[in-house]
Amino acid sequence: MARKYFGTDGVRGRANQYPMIAEIALRIGAAAGQYFRNDDTKVHRVVIGKDTRLSGYMFENALTAGLTSAGMNVLLLGPVPTPAVGLLTPSMRADLGIMISASHNPHEDNGIKFFGPDGFKLSDHVEAEIELLIDNGVAPAPVERIGRAQRIDDGLFRYVERAKSSFPSGMRLDGMKVVIDCANGAAYRAAPEVLWELGAEVISIGVTPNGTNINDKCGSTAPPNGG
Repeated sequence: MARKYFGTDGVRGRANQYPMIAEIALRIGAAAGQYFRNDDTKVHRVVIGKDTRLSGYMFENALTAGLTSAGMNVLLLGPVPTPAVGLLTPSMRADLGIMISASHNPHEDNGIKFFGPDGFKLSDHVEAEIELLIDNGVAPAPVERIGRAQRIDDGLFRYVERAKSSFPSGMRLDGMKVVIDCANGAAYRAAPEVLWELGAEVISIGVTPNGTNINDKCGSTAPPNGG
């Protein structure tokens, strides 16, 4: 069946143009919230991360409004790499993870990616069910069950520690000089910090995001320009 909103990697498009508009993001949040709020006897939560795109603020707020209206508590990580959402969703016992990012695309684009409670991408079947809810509408939660939103200040720290733990125990990067191009994107803090804490001398470029310079003459789309 042809998809109306979801593609191969979530919902993606040019920011502030259909379907990547605040209204649709709110409806996506409400639909996803209703789908994963399958047991009204317990508190449900969703983890949201984003990259450094200016439009990320708009989508973060719209998704939060939709999710809380459906009775989901929202944990906001701020700018973190996409794998951080996949890792922290099960770690924080969340029912759903969302990453607001368009990867290596220019800043004018943005996207909404979903992770299930296991930290992995949603199945095609689940995405199809959410699409139906987006179009058909969902009933708001009773006022006493409206969700809350909370900033998680140590989300990046948790991810950095997990990333370091994947490196062989006892090994260090002492004596190594590493140049890393973070493309002014979501990993602009995490990647240099992990390498530095492991002992490397780190030369970082693409670590001054301003909301509009992500992937601009840097990163994987412009490797010759990396310094």
